[in-house]
Amino acid sequence: MNSRALFLSIPRWQIISSGVDLNQVAVVVDKNLVIDATQRAIQCGIQLGIQRREAQRLCPSVEITEHDEESSVASFNALVVVLESITPRIEITVGGQCSFPTRGPSRYFGGDELLAGLVGERIAEALSATFGVDKNVATSQFRIGVADSYFAALIAASSNVESSIHIVETGGNAEFLAPFSLHLLRLDSALAKSVELISVLQRLGIETLGDLVALPSEELLARFGKPGVLAQQLAQGVDFEKSSMETVSGVLMEEHEIDPPANRIDTVLFSAKSLADQICQDLYCTGTACRQILIEVESEHGELSSRFWRHEYRFTSADITDRVRWQLEGWYRSSAPPTGPLSLVRLVAEEVIRDDGYQLEFWGKQTSNDEQAIRSFTRVQEILGIDSVTVAQHGKGRRSGDIEQRVPLSSAGFIPDRQIALPEYTNAPWPGRLPAPLPVLVLGRAELLQVIDLEGCEVRVNGRGLLSGEPARLRSDSLGSHLIKAWSGPWLVDERWWDPIGKDRRARFQFLLENGAGYLCVLRGGSWWLEASYD
Repeated sequence: MNSRALFLSIPRWQIISSGVDLNQVAVVVDKNLVIDATQRAIQCGIQLGIQRREAQRLCPSVEITEHDEESSVASFNALVVVLESITPRIEITVGGQCSFPTRGPSRYFGGDELLAGLVGERIAEALSATFGVDKNVATSQFRIGVADSYFAALIAASSNVESSIHIVETGGNAEFLAPFSLHLLRLDSALAKSVELISVLQRLGIETLGDLVALPSEELLARFGKPGVLAQQLAQGVDFEKSSMETVSGVLMEEHEIDPPANRIDTVLFSAKSLADQICQDLYCTGTACRQILIEVESEHGELSSRFWRHEYRFTSADITDRVRWQLEGWYRSSAPPTGPLSLVRLVAEEVIRDDGYQLEFWGKQTSNDEQAIRSFTRVQEILGIDSVTVAQHGKGRRSGDIEQRVPLSSAGFIPDRQIALPEYTNAPWPGRLPAPLPVLVLGRAELLQVIDLEGCEVRVNGRGLLSGEPARLRSDSLGSHLIKAWSGPWLVDERWWDPIGKDRRARFQFLLENGAGYLCVLRGGSWWLEASYD
């Protein structure tokens, strides 16, 4: 029999971790798709999975926040720390979801009901104290499921019941799962892409998990192979991956002593990347893969950060490095950060399974080209230093050139097709703020130009933002002379007006030329400058 498991899910976690008020009409988007929404947004007709533009059409005033996976998982660490007083075996899947085996904790705290109640009580307190969720609302912001298998516990936590806690009796997995739809099989990572399998079963008249269990196992194996057997075992309440994993022996461990001890996270990540590469190479040579990994980081003063991580498929070197970064970010943000430099990083492959391979997704997931790029970047870093490879990241400042900065890849992480989200402070209403969208290309050096009105006079702006004439034509050495088809502005920016030396006053305009090109231009000190373009 599989050991019982507790699964914790926070359905509105992306909203909560983003700092969005639950009472507002707000959504979180990832790759232009809505992945989370407040209750008020749902009441406006916004559904998960729709396009950003569709959400804005349904509710023009909706507040949109870009998803940040690193911040989501690092923030979730504050809740995991609370649960570590109950058990050290917390396994994080993604931000807002974790699980742990209940055999030991349940006996210690007096049973599954008392254990689940204790978990819910501490999570509600942490949501209120750490994330500012109202105490009366916090108790409804989590779901807890306890069952004889990880999959059944997940379904119990995801089922639409009035209570936040759902406990399946011992031995009752199959009976509990029987009435649920086949589509729930896709909640398990191994069957996340089995749309065709589920479709074929439904066309054969198999609608529920109970119907699937009633089918002969031999027929399923002959017709659908391993996915069919896996689906039936999940419907029976058996974790297929765990039962398969038990036949694979050996625990893989790699550790590295950082000398001298490092105060920078990116230095630790550089060491962790080498360890992750070695573990993945050893797994590859033995035809195995890792689904759960233990990451431990020690400080020079003996402080330890230890965390279990679970992957939906199997870990790659980049996946492991990401988890190290998220864990360190969460550790430094916690109430008990390390007081000294970090001296040791250790990786332990806990769940090792046979590597049957899996198909990479066509869009949105890491490919072999991404892995090759990572190896190339790592090689450049080995030769030129860890700060030699940089990526774009938004920084502080109101000027176009200040918003985007270059930061080391080791601290930002390699994420294919990463979307750069604006920091929260840029969304605040301040005088002179440009409307969305921001320019696509910011010139490294502004270019001098001339803007004239219909009478051929250069356009000027007075202290009240009034123009001397309507902009009609734009001239510059690189662009030539073009008619201005449309324009908007000015947006006046008056910085450090009290400082005779550092004060800066400028007016920004958006110009659409006759050739369809759009530009951001600035009038400063009596001269016009081309700062950025919109295409």
